[in-house]
Amino acid sequence: MTRQQNRRSGRTRLFLAAAAAPLLLGSCGVVAELPTTSMPSSFGAASATEDHPMAVSAPAEETASKVVMPVYWLGLNGSDVQLYREFLPSENTGDPIGEAVHAMTAATPRDADYFTPWAAASKVTASISSKNVITVDITSDAFKPSLDAGMAHRAVQQLVYTATAAAANAGLTAAGYNTSVVVLVDGKAGYQAFGHEDLEPALERDKTLPAPIWIISPQEGDGAETSVTVSGSAVARDEQLSWSVDRVLNGRPESQPLKSGNIQLDAEAGETAMFEVVVELEPGEYNLRVFHGKGSNEDSKRITVY
Repeated sequence: MTRQQNRRSGRTRLFLAAAAAPLLLGSCGVVAELPTTSMPSSFGAASATEDHPMAVSAPAEETASKVVMPVYWLGLNGSDVQLYREFLPSENTGDPIGEAVHAMTAATPRDADYFTPWAAASKVTASISSKNVITVDITSDAFKPSLDAGMAHRAVQQLVYTATAAAANAGLTAAGYNTSVVVLVDGKAGYQAFGHEDLEPALERDKTLPAPIWIISPQEGDGAETSVTVSGSAVARDEQLSWSVDRVLNGRPESQPLKSGNIQLDAEAGETAMFEVVVELEPGEYNLRVFHGKGSNEDSKRITVY
């Protein structure tokens, strides 16, 4: 079943393991009253390394407009949970990193295929040193959900990716230094996130976690002119990278694509490259899809053409 077939079906709730009894988090002695958000039961080491991950560089995090900020979400891709990015409106609070991380915990993804396992943080503040060490201070209420080890790692990496992307987008990072993130919880170091992830060391991006395909523009719910430019980033594979457009009627995509085609990436297998496709469409609602082979690693967006 593809990600599109699962769309808007509340599929992320499938991560909730229906616990018959409260879960005891032995490392911190806290009894979690909520079910545990877990990795898919079919997840394994092989599924995590089957595809080359996307290489996301700092320039790719930047936008021409400073009225939006990059925020990372999690999304189900086959039997894995991977990272996806959206750009959300920014209120320009003066703390671009803290604002983006707070949105990661409290906002709702535009794309219904994405989710966040965090609880809304009461407060998030951030600073960055001259050597690109970001310090994020987040309140402990953000860690209320119960996560298994795999989801806990992805949630922490969701924060690391969001913080570093926000710093790059705001032009706060200096050349010549790797960017890392120190996470304080209620002003203190040494917290164990979700009972699994040690926040004591400075954290860097886990480069295995970005999904292999992102549609960057248009975003979910955007309006567009009849000439639609679909752009994004993808990992080159031996399988063909393809796109299709499905007309949406009565809230559901039609079974047969209205238009489709292939994309040639300027990259060797395993490398990441940008892509762009221009599609002429009549006014209406559509579902855009980009995928490998017969449907793997699919990312999709619904848009309205005026």
